[in-house]
Amino acid sequence: MRGDDVPVEAARNTLRTYEELHGKFDAFLQGRTESNMLFVARWGVGKSWYVKSKADRRITHLMEGNLRPLKTYMQLYEHRNKLVVLDDGETLWQDKPGRIIMRELTDTSFPKTISWTSTVKPLEQNGIPIAFETNSRACIICNTFKFGRSDETAAIIDRCQCYYFDPTNEEVARYVADWFWDQTVLDYACRHLHAIDDLTARMFVKAAERRAQGDENWRQEFTPLSGPSLIVQQIFNNEEITGDSRVRAFTERTAMLPEQDGAPMSRASFFRYQKALKEKGLLRTTPPKINLTARGTKPDIPLGFDAILADVEQASDRRNEELEEMEAVERDA
Repeated sequence: MRGDDVPVEAARNTLRTYEELHGKFDAFLQGRTESNMLFVARWGVGKSWYVKSKADRRITHLMEGNLRPLKTYMQLYEHRNKLVVLDDGETLWQDKPGRIIMRELTDTSFPKTISWTSTVKPLEQNGIPIAFETNSRACIICNTFKFGRSDETAAIIDRCQCYYFDPTNEEVARYVADWFWDQTVLDYACRHLHAIDDLTARMFVKAAERRAQGDENWRQEFTPLSGPSLIVQQIFNNEEITGDSRVRAFTERTAMLPEQDGAPMSRASFFRYQKALKEKGLLRTTPPKINLTARGTKPDIPLGFDAILADVEQASDRRNEELEEMEAVERDA
């Protein structure tokens, strides 16, 4: 993830372990914090799964996917006073009405007022007012948080505890081993933890699926370290390059990168990349010595025409039963 995708306030509070992340989530989901929370993390590291599995729906309302302002407003009214989790919250932030709702939702006063700018048919049809009070607190989960004017972004950040979840490759591998099922894929990843750029859980799943299909190129799902990061790693591990000559080598090599168009990257960039690689455990060209066992079971997903057809028919049968029950209730009434 690029540094400019992460608010400075979140980057200052970088979490490297799942234990740290889950502790913050637990505090919110158990109602033990008065604050709103904002979590920024790259996709595919399991940040949403934990919240979904731990949230008590009696006091928590989960909203995810393509969040539209009016629908969000209506749901906040229907679930007022509950804890609110906005998963993929950046989609709501892209529209001005969505930004207004998010600012009002993250207001630190209790109760707070959330409003809609005008009466519209969906509100009238559902008996929803154009303004209401609520004590809801928000947990915003997103891959990036940078939309609208800078002062709008700053207003949300000021009202939230902000965290950046950036686990090391080793941490992701240990997390995946608890539920993953393909030992061959897990072993490959563990042997190449030093060479993979921002390892994610989805890389494991996609590689396992391709391997099961007989695709010999399944290893390509693990994105290799590249660009300035790879250059810094190679320079740092070259015993013939020491001291200030590392910076010179960096500027010379980065000038040859296509995206640099002949312009060398700076000395400050070298040390910034070196620091980031060290924090992620990627500065050395040798992987950590870990042996993990895949302890999960492959999900039972319908495959093939007959299996999918049977699944569709079963869902249709359940729906027909529900309709019959509703008709029976109406007749008895």
